[in-house]
Amino acid sequence: MRVVIEVRHIPRYRVMDYLVQAGGTPTGLLEVSGDGWSASLEALEPDHLGIVRIDRDRLVIEGVPHQVERVSAFIRRYVTRRE
Repeated sequence: MRVVIEVRHIPRYRVMDYLVQAGGTPTGLLEVSGDGWSASLEALEPDHLGIVRIDRDRLVIEGVPHQVERVSAFIRRYVTRRE
């Protein structure tokens, strides 16, 4: 299973910390692996709101379905916008 989450305006080190909190271990500069899952963070072109730059990244989580669902639910609590 593969889940892709767009992350906006959150520092990469913070996203990596959340992945470690979800049970992962860093395996590369922007890569983390856990039991039955792995994740990588890829830079995207920034968006602009007028003159304000909005940094964006793509978080890709892959692995066993129940583990990917667990990790993505954990991550979404921290990186998605709440209304």
